[in-house]
Amino acid sequence: MIRPLDRTGGAIIGASVLSSLILLPFTQDPSYLISAIPLAVLIGGIGLGLRRLRVHDGIVFPAQLVLLAVYLFAISLSLAVPGQGMPGLFAEGVRHMATHTTPMIANPGLTMLLVATVGVTTVLTDLLAEGVDRPAWAILPSLTLYLIGAVGLLRDIPWWTVVVVAIGYLWILLADGINSAERWPRHLERTVRLTGRITPLAVRMGAVVAAAALALTLLVGLVVPLPPTHQLNGGQLNQDTGPVQLADPMLDMRRNLSQPADTEVLTYTTTAPDGEYLRMASLSVFDSKGWQNASFHLTQGNTLPAPPGQDTPGQDIRTQVKIGDFRSEYLPLPYAPKRFDAAGQWAYGTDSLVVVATGQDRTAATRNLSYDVTSIDPTPDGATLSTAMAGQPSDANLTATVPQDMPQEIVDLTLKITQSEPTPALKAAAIQKFLRSDPFSYSLEPQPGTGYDALKRFLLQDHKGYCEQFAGAMAAMARVVGIPSRVAVGWLPGTRSGDGYTVTMHEMHAWPELYFEGVGWVRFEPTPGVAVPPAWTMTAPEQPTASPTPTPAESATPEPTAVPSATASASPVPVTPAKPVVDVLAILARIGVAIVLLALVTGVLALPGLLRRRLRTHRLAPSAGSALDASQQAVDAAWAEVRDSFVDYGYTWPSDSPRAAGKQAAVVLPEDAGVALVTLSRQVERSRYALDAVHSGDLAALVGTIRDGLRADKGWDARLIGEWWPRSWWQALGQALTWSALRARVAAMVARRRAGRS
Repeated sequence: MIRPLDRTGGAIIGASVLSSLILLPFTQDPSYLISAIPLAVLIGGIGLGLRRLRVHDGIVFPAQLVLLAVYLFAISLSLAVPGQGMPGLFAEGVRHMATHTTPMIANPGLTMLLVATVGVTTVLTDLLAEGVDRPAWAILPSLTLYLIGAVGLLRDIPWWTVVVVAIGYLWILLADGINSAERWPRHLERTVRLTGRITPLAVRMGAVVAAAALALTLLVGLVVPLPPTHQLNGGQLNQDTGPVQLADPMLDMRRNLSQPADTEVLTYTTTAPDGEYLRMASLSVFDSKGWQNASFHLTQGNTLPAPPGQDTPGQDIRTQVKIGDFRSEYLPLPYAPKRFDAAGQWAYGTDSLVVVATGQDRTAATRNLSYDVTSIDPTPDGATLSTAMAGQPSDANLTATVPQDMPQEIVDLTLKITQSEPTPALKAAAIQKFLRSDPFSYSLEPQPGTGYDALKRFLLQDHKGYCEQFAGAMAAMARVVGIPSRVAVGWLPGTRSGDGYTVTMHEMHAWPELYFEGVGWVRFEPTPGVAVPPAWTMTAPEQPTASPTPTPAESATPEPTAVPSATASASPVPVTPAKPVVDVLAILARIGVAIVLLALVTGVLALPGLLRRRLRTHRLAPSAGSALDASQQAVDAAWAEVRDSFVDYGYTWPSDSPRAAGKQAAVVLPEDAGVALVTLSRQVERSRYALDAVHSGDLAALVGTIRDGLRADKGWDARLIGEWWPRSWWQALGQALTWSALRARVAAMVARRRAGRS
């Protein structure tokens, strides 16, 4: 016959193993399950084993934490590089998560974090379901994992994750329901025999409830719309089909540039005289966290509006693109796209002219995709550009604002570089020249700092970085002198191959786009050693040669002279103070993490009180067996509860017979509580010395009256300590940890085994 403890322990282990599957959408490498599943079994198993040995629940929880720490240390020995250690492995995992989009590529630090998450989830599930005897709360750990995925994933969380959570939770509830049913009063035994065993009946009822709950959950998920997203990792609203959450292209670029193999991504042919930059995304929000996507409306279709700000559109260019095994929701297109013909569902932003997928499996929409695109030649006239004023695009509230907290050192540096240039275009050329000159150099080596700190370090100290730093720095400095700017992410033109061009993984690139009146958005190229500056920023016929593939620490390319100024001059457009951008989802995510951490700390602090409450509930519950035995057990349990309650609230319990102890202890209680204590003491005495004595009255009510009397003259602090930091629990824990108690427990276990054999 299965013991109730074994049934609940098995359900905890099963639910924890199922919870480990919730993390699969976060990573491309499911190998973390090889370590995570055994960890869940071990943690659940040690909890079950210790409780079968009747070890105090206050010991089980720390023992599981110790096992978790030892297990994580053991697997860190195989995952960490020499000298890194477990803390360094965790730090590497955090950095990996900060620089990669989901599903993330394999990383030892990420594996360590995922395994640790499964371990913590198992410990908390065991604590809630068995430690504090609250099976209904056991959904909280796995539900937290699900909610983190629902908020943090850069794509839709798979439907089966909610099914996994539900199955694990129902498993625990079913085990608890069967255990409760087996503890029903004995007069129901005949009814159970008539209807069959309890377990099959409970399973059938649970299956009906589970099926209805899962169906309702999936139905609600399909009917209830998601809330609009804003700013977090590029959440963008599609006016036709609902919200679309886009991945951060900067994270994709960092991941692709760090790939060890420079694999081929796409090939294309074009009617343009030279290769083309293939643009994927446009980042128009700049604040203390760096450059980010902005929320914007998407319009379904494959025919785009005229490029913003261009008074004289250029000639049409025809490009045919063939993408290999590259997954993205962004469609690589030359700027400015006019029309494209690609399979699938696509939509575009009217200001950015960025095209993204909106259909099923949109995160892999570009894989093995071939398409044609007609674009407008964006090459501006040099003379027109040199005299053009900085324009005001329709999204100037995003692309023209300078954050109010922009470091003054960056502002001063920008004004110093551009002070001698009379027009906005020449100021932009001066910034480009500055970034392409010594001591700046190209390097893929990660640099410390984020946001403004990283920008200041790049411009004023290290002078090292890759295209993200160069493009972001120029776009930020352009705004200081009044030029609207944004950062484009896409691909370099690649290497000529026959009649077309081949683009590889390491040729993913970022560059700034600046907006001028009558010209529109204009591409600049401040990154040295990777690509040449556009022709409209140079007057000398010589152009530097670009390295087809970015390499770390590439030397800077000599900078040609910028386009000469015409007779007209212009002052910079006044800087518009930035409106604070409220990153709603980021704030909610931080609040959620804070709530989870607060709940964990609160749970640990409240553990003694919860275990004490569980003990009180068991003591005052109806006892099984014959009426006489049940009466004696109930009276003894109620007396033990009163004795511990006195200790909890700071009173000394008399060491005397029940009747004498009751009279002495009643002195400190109000009258009604004192009468209840004396009444209970007499029932204890009768149950011990009268062979046929059966208690009368409601023992739970008597105990409740006594406990109310104990709290009556106590302040709030004493009541709080008595309820949540009970002294009797700590005394019992101390006694359970003594060598004599442990030896007696082992001896009792051996005796039970011998009795079972005989």
